Amino acid sequence: MSSVFGSDRYPAYSVIRTDKVGNPISLSKDLPESQAILFTGPPGMGKTSELYRAEDLAEENGWSTIRINASANAPLEHQLTIAIRSSIDELRKRFNRRAVRKLDNTVGQLTRSGGNKRLGFELRFGGGPFPMEYVGKMERDTTAYSELGTTLNDFADELGKLTGENGRPILLLVDGIDQALENDQAGLNELAIHIEDMDLPVWLVAAGGARSTWSLMNASRRMSGIATTISNQFDVRELGPLPDDEVWKALTLPLQDHRIPYEPDAIDRLVASANGDPSRLRSLSQAAIAYQDQQAGITVDSVQTAIAHVNADAAETYQDHWNQKSTTHAQKDLLVLVASQGPNSVYMPAVTQAAGPGKWQEIDQARQQLVARGMLREHGDGLVTIPDEGFRDWVNDYVGQTPDPVPELTSGPAVSRGDVALAPVHVTGDKALVNQVFGTSGQLVREVKRMDTQGRPISLEDRGPTGTSLLFTGAPGTGTSHELTRTKAMADAEGWIAIQLDASRREGLEARFIRAVQGEMDAIKKQYPAGEVRELKQLLNRMAVRTANLMKTNQLRFGLAPGPKVGIHKSTVEGVKKDSVGTTLNEVAEHLGKMAHPKRTPILVMVDNLDAASKEDLYVLTSLSAHLKEVRHPMFLIAAGGEEATSRLLEASGGHAGTETKKAGKFDVRRLQPIHSDELRDALTVPLDRAGVRYQPEAVDSLVAAANGNPTRLRTLAAAALELTDQGQGITADVAATATARLNAQSRALYDAAWYNCSPDEKELLAKTSVQGSNGMVIPSRSEPPGPGRWNLDEASHKLISRGLLTRTGYYIRVADPGFQDWVQTRLGFAAAQSGIARPQVITGQVESGSPEARPALGQGGPRRENVQINRQS
Repeated sequence: MSSVFGSDRYPAYSVIRTDKVGNPISLSKDLPESQAILFTGPPGMGKTSELYRAEDLAEENGWSTIRINASANAPLEHQLTIAIRSSIDELRKRFNRRAVRKLDNTVGQLTRSGGNKRLGFELRFGGGPFPMEYVGKMERDTTAYSELGTTLNDFADELGKLTGENGRPILLLVDGIDQALENDQAGLNELAIHIEDMDLPVWLVAAGGARSTWSLMNASRRMSGIATTISNQFDVRELGPLPDDEVWKALTLPLQDHRIPYEPDAIDRLVASANGDPSRLRSLSQAAIAYQDQQAGITVDSVQTAIAHVNADAAETYQDHWNQKSTTHAQKDLLVLVASQGPNSVYMPAVTQAAGPGKWQEIDQARQQLVARGMLREHGDGLVTIPDEGFRDWVNDYVGQTPDPVPELTSGPAVSRGDVALAPVHVTGDKALVNQVFGTSGQLVREVKRMDTQGRPISLEDRGPTGTSLLFTGAPGTGTSHELTRTKAMADAEGWIAIQLDASRREGLEARFIRAVQGEMDAIKKQYPAGEVRELKQLLNRMAVRTANLMKTNQLRFGLAPGPKVGIHKSTVEGVKKDSVGTTLNEVAEHLGKMAHPKRTPILVMVDNLDAASKEDLYVLTSLSAHLKEVRHPMFLIAAGGEEATSRLLEASGGHAGTETKKAGKFDVRRLQPIHSDELRDALTVPLDRAGVRYQPEAVDSLVAAANGNPTRLRTLAAAALELTDQGQGITADVAATATARLNAQSRALYDAAWYNCSPDEKELLAKTSVQGSNGMVIPSRSEPPGPGRWNLDEASHKLISRGLLTRTGYYIRVADPGFQDWVQTRLGFAAAQSGIARPQVITGQVESGSPEARPALGQGGPRRENVQINRQS
């Protein structure tokens, strides 16, 4: 870019991005309460610029930054190692050298995780006065349990310790996360959770394309439903098009500073052509300077020339996008359709409804993918346009079509101004206030006593297990992890040892178990004899051996001592059998059980997030469950996972045979269902009463209905309501409605991601269920006619329930999140009637035109230039 407008890194006019309610999206000196931030959006919307802004902010305030770029061929650990090594000198200036050395060592071990040590012996014959010496060696691979390497969580812990030196924040910046390996995306999810739990001044600030939300949700395998996945891990900040008034300022203020004259109509034309796209704006502004009139400056004619050159220069890029394999035939058909309407918008529900059953999903997916690529733009209410007029004209020219004249519509939705940006998905209110009113996970002000369908208590503190293995299952947000938290609190109160770990896609269950035992080793030493603890460590060492490599080396060396010697050798490796040496988890657990047996004080092994466990890890768990039942020691396995946990354990129990066994039946399975509205109401009103927060009964009814039986969603809604509450009036019906509407709007990125990750059959069932509103529909096995489609939808229902998108009561299913239900209805063109049942909107055309003030292609509907000029002058 020319010096007039600055550079990509340092623009002459920097736009402070805000959401739809005016809250800043860009980071400021007052860092957000959420410590994991995700900037996302289509290409060119300024995600990387937000990381640059964060770097500048840190430099201004004396904070530290560590920046890496995610890569498809270099693991995250390698990138971190390079970043730390390159900034080690700067860290030493700001922090204690010893603490920095520990961080450096931790990072160094990230790339050596799982490495092996080799021990052996050596035998020599000859040498000395003899000119020949024989050397024989035998070595075996070993790995101590304490030397498995470090993890990303260990790295975050060391960053947290650094901040203890001066209390100043450290920002870990990660760009391009949508390009990362799926394994690295899972690691970022885990890192985000850990940083939030640390509650130290360390922030993870990530940026990636519109697919980032989809891929993070898919990679997490952690409570994969809406508002209980990455929304619990990342503060998602979606960057949309710039409003017209900001584009006007970005063009005119630098021109005024350099005394370059311009015609207002010329600036209007640039604003319209840029259409809110920061990347295209940069190209246009640079061309406008290059083709300016030497006397009159930026004129309408010079701008037209500049736009023509920008579009011509981009033609090759347009062709490249079109030729990519990722541009499917369905995407091309949709682009041709939208381009044929020129600057007018296309109403997508009419297009998908016309396609018919089984075919509309492909068109809908093409729409979603094109929006993510920035080749289409959504404007609310189902309307889409091609945002780049140059690309639109290129498509029309490529297929040889002329845009249709504006058709007349007798009805249809009005053109919206487009979604400029969304508010953060994370609750941005006072977390301390929410915890004060409702309590923390470990100690809620009002604890709901969960019951199963037979009226029996679910929590372990209320009903003991029927055996030595117990499994909490349930849809996302229903409280399975909370039951483990309650169990841990009970164990701590009783003085029991509780070994906690999360299943992970990045590391096997045995390694996770070893790390968890390490974390409890001090408590174990206090309760059990030294000899038994020593034997436990030896068992862990043998379990940590990852290979059974036996290496034999034979050497002959020639030469007289003490002079140099020349040798030849032959090495052989025998018995390369991975994981065939060392103890198993069953043996270690049995030893722990023997340690606990004399005092009859239980030891608990608690495994959360079974959704992320591999089939091999699930087999290990089923084997452990069966083993614990046989040995009858006071050793208990307590696990938690989603709705599919039991079926996955059953499938894994057969090992490579693929035939399920009865091992999975050793678990005492306790399923958490949606909480009844009366219990949810008490969970909301009792804490509010104790905190002295006033509320209207209608407001409580509204929040409880919006929570739809999900305690996690209720807490999120209540937090949003508290943020909006006036101290004098308390939580009113209007406050509750506003909080619900805001949360639903803020959750759009999650709704979009959840929808994208659905199969065609799952989308079909969601469409059918959302049409029925809050009434729901009968499960497919009863409602669908005989045939393959019946069982496809039946399988889809189980998948959707497991991911928390549907909820089932008896033989009825309904959309679990009312906000998602409304989103699906809007996307597919259904209008909800007063009965709660949605009906298709009457569509008389596919294309919506509008006046020049309303046309989406002319920008994002900011103030007219007269208002902008007045505001600038004032």
